[in-house]
Amino acid sequence: MNRPGEPLQPIDADGSALDSATRRATDQIDPYALIERAEKLINTEPHDAVVFALRAQSVARARTADGLMARAHFVAGSALMQVGDWSGAIRQLSQAEQVYRAQEDVAAQCRVNTQLASACCELGEYGEALDGFAQVQKLARQHNDHAGARRALVHQSTVHTMLGDFEAARESLKSALELPSGSAADEGLVVLQFGMVDANEGLRAALAGDGDTVARRMADAEEHFEVAFELLSGTSDRSNAIAARIQRGAARCWLGKFNEGLSDLKAAVMEATQSGFRLREVQAKLELGFHLVGAGREHEGLAMLAPALMQAEELGDLRRPADSHERLSALYEARADFQLALFHHKRYVEVKTRLDGRLSTQRARLHEARAELHQLRTQTAALHERTRDLEQSRYRMERLALEDELTGLANRRSFTKELESWCARARAGTLRFGLVVADVDEFKQINDRFSHLAGDSVLRQLGSVIRANLRDTDFAARLGGDEFALLLADSEGGAAKAVVDRLIEAIRKASWEDFDNEMRVTVSIGLCESFDFGDSSELVRRADESLYAAKHAGRDRVHLWNGSA
Repeated sequence: MNRPGEPLQPIDADGSALDSATRRATDQIDPYALIERAEKLINTEPHDAVVFALRAQSVARARTADGLMARAHFVAGSALMQVGDWSGAIRQLSQAEQVYRAQEDVAAQCRVNTQLASACCELGEYGEALDGFAQVQKLARQHNDHAGARRALVHQSTVHTMLGDFEAARESLKSALELPSGSAADEGLVVLQFGMVDANEGLRAALAGDGDTVARRMADAEEHFEVAFELLSGTSDRSNAIAARIQRGAARCWLGKFNEGLSDLKAAVMEATQSGFRLREVQAKLELGFHLVGAGREHEGLAMLAPALMQAEELGDLRRPADSHERLSALYEARADFQLALFHHKRYVEVKTRLDGRLSTQRARLHEARAELHQLRTQTAALHERTRDLEQSRYRMERLALEDELTGLANRRSFTKELESWCARARAGTLRFGLVVADVDEFKQINDRFSHLAGDSVLRQLGSVIRANLRDTDFAARLGGDEFALLLADSEGGAAKAVVDRLIEAIRKASWEDFDNEMRVTVSIGLCESFDFGDSSELVRRADESLYAAKHAGRDRVHLWNGSA
């Protein structure tokens, strides 16, 4: 398989858009299968998981699938964390977070930001990590995402543990336990972290030669690891179940229960190896090798440690080899074997220096990535603003295309489209409706006597009167000039005639004094119903004939078409 540092097709080196040939190739690939494969490999073959996640990204990019892209970024970031590429992980996770924030997916945001803060912690940026976990907790609690808040508190406890603030670490875990009960895996993870706090405090005491504290804290740790192992063994979280067994075995060895402890560690090595959890396998072998040396089985222990230390470095983990050499140095110093103590101390310094150099390089790369991310976010914000402006313009254009600007009613174009739809339903027997054509009586005289501005104001108010006197199921439009049209649903039993009678009376009673005390506005209305007709033009002709009849009869009235005008 490819490794993350190798060229990877079909992604361009600079992440630019794929060419058409590559796009055609990606059409044959199932990105969901790639991501699912990557997720399964995170704990067993993290390098390969990165490769599959990046391939999924290339396909998602070609298809402009944002949700799929975000998931691929998250998986790639999680896998890069497993191989110790913290800056690369932050780059991937930041891109996933940006998409999830835009989609307002709170649960996904919490998962991504928790991983981001964890990566910052591994880079030694503890303050930023604690701020990140605090933000995740706030967001998760606001949306009742108790699982997200619990994960953030557990990781926050890890930071406090690394800083040596064990009381703060325990307080974070107590807060996690106060949240509404989660799954067995969630509860097991909290209890496991309680044990890790105890064990780390015990290890610090061991390096300082404080035997009483070692015994007390390791006893507490053993109890916590026992409960965590029981909780996690019944879940699908096999990786953390193995971790609980490793830590329980190590705690038992520190307490002098070598047979039980070594048995736990050997079982953990076997289970991790069979399950393909390579990082857990290395962790178990390092603990087993160290405690074999501590139990006086030096040859057997060193034979286990040597390949495990090499394997850890191959997987990108320098932290555990450094810790192992530091502990071996302290162990040999306590035995007064100063030559071996010095040897392991030198090895500790060498590995720690390489680790610090790697972290320094990654921090520099992280700052570059953040600068790029800031620029990208600025460009994205500008693009979103531009897109919003275009969307608003499109909405205005669509509204203008279908709406009469003066009255706010539908325009002729919209009316024609709606009439055809109502006619189709009438012919299908699912609707009986009335068609109204109306115009303002002697509107030309209003314009001539009071001005065209007054005429426009009359039409605007007339539109308001029409809207106020129609039912929700009816439809009104201004066809142009002083001519209006209405579609009145459910016209059986004289319902349409009742609507227009009410409307014409409302127009008579409306106040037009704002324009002129002498102004009087009336309308003539022609009405026909949708029965026994051929097409929409026939109905329009009937309504027009009825309107002419109303005008001829003296205006300010309704004429119902009854077969002839």
